[in-house]
Amino acid sequence: MSINNSILKLLNMKDKNLNFTENFVEERNIKNRRSLVIKTFLDKNPNCCPKCGCVDNIKKNGTVTLKPIKIPSISGLNSYLEITKQLYRCNNCKHKITPQTDEVDYRCRISNNTKHSIIMFAKETITYKFIAKLHNVSDKTVQRQVNKIYDKDKLYKNYIPINICIDEFTWKKKTMAFNICDAETGKTLDLVEDRTTENLNKYFSYYLSENKLKVENVVMDMYKPYIKLVQDNFPNANIIIDMFHIVQLISRSLNKTRVQAMKKDKANYRKIKRYGKLLLKARLELDCSKWRKFLCFKNLMTEVDVVDYILNENEELKNTYDLYQNLLYALQRKDYILFKEMIDKEYSGISTYMQTSLNTLKEFSPYIKNTMEQPYSNGVMERNNNTCKLIKRIGFGYRNFDNFKARILIITNLFRPAKKNAENLLSTL
Repeated sequence: MSINNSILKLLNMKDKNLNFTENFVEERNIKNRRSLVIKTFLDKNPNCCPKCGCVDNIKKNGTVTLKPIKIPSISGLNSYLEITKQLYRCNNCKHKITPQTDEVDYRCRISNNTKHSIIMFAKETITYKFIAKLHNVSDKTVQRQVNKIYDKDKLYKNYIPINICIDEFTWKKKTMAFNICDAETGKTLDLVEDRTTENLNKYFSYYLSENKLKVENVVMDMYKPYIKLVQDNFPNANIIIDMFHIVQLISRSLNKTRVQAMKKDKANYRKIKRYGKLLLKARLELDCSKWRKFLCFKNLMTEVDVVDYILNENEELKNTYDLYQNLLYALQRKDYILFKEMIDKEYSGISTYMQTSLNTLKEFSPYIKNTMEQPYSNGVMERNNNTCKLIKRIGFGYRNFDNFKARILIITNLFRPAKKNAENLLSTL
């Protein structure tokens, strides 16, 4: 292997027409920073004149040195490629020919390798400013490279999985964004800036009708407008309420009841406040054999003893706790018959918070049945929402939703090439 080929491989360049002399590396002070400048000579003899097609009458016509082109850093130093081009001229039509290289786009001062590297770093949860600093470019340049991957003006509505998850998250103050992902793979399919029913119906109208009819399951939380949305757009789909939100509903009711009892009972205020988390645990998970010292109690006790002491001090809290444990038992074992029996009973000694939750569970009981029969949940959606919030936080917020959306789709590995040259970027990722 020649030295020239070794240098090309070291710089990750493919153009064999780039030639390097003996002293091809030079140190310069560019923008008050110590930088490396790699000098190369481009000699690409044209086969014919691109204007008149003449073959034999093309002669050399001097050289030109371009401004330094930014390439990926070498040994932590900003690096540039300085290309000197051999110019040609057609004596037949007097047309001047300037050779081009695939390592950099025409009239561009950033190499393609740098653009590829920017996209690779954009897939990580780091700021644009940090990526720009690593590649010696501006943060606007990083944003432009990211936007090239996704075409915001083109709709991609030809495919939708048979099992999907839907949810929303806050992307800007008092503004909720709609998120839809694949329930099987967990990949984000798309983001919609406005979650209003009118806007979402318009959004789903772009999907093909035959594809919407194939959707079998839609996982969501207990949000009424989404139920009507799913019924209108996916008539053959089963609505599945996420199990986490069901448990969260009844646990919040119990916790509010505990706070209410705590405020009324000043003598046991500290005990009820300190050991509130034990009330939220499943009864079977409480330790009944290990005796130890608990703060606020004088004698050695177990976790079961602490819970029983707190419950015996308030009858309403005790009744609410018993109902909570029965519902939790049915949900953990996915026993819909037992669950339906518990929510259909009439209760007199429970708190108003738990009674309101029971009314909500009765309303959503047909969809909760699907929850217990199907294996899908909104866990992958909550993970995606957490990623979206993380990107928003490290970027100190986004004013432009399209820029925010493009970054999320890159991080979640959902690429949509906007132009032919973007396909070259994707092929390297």
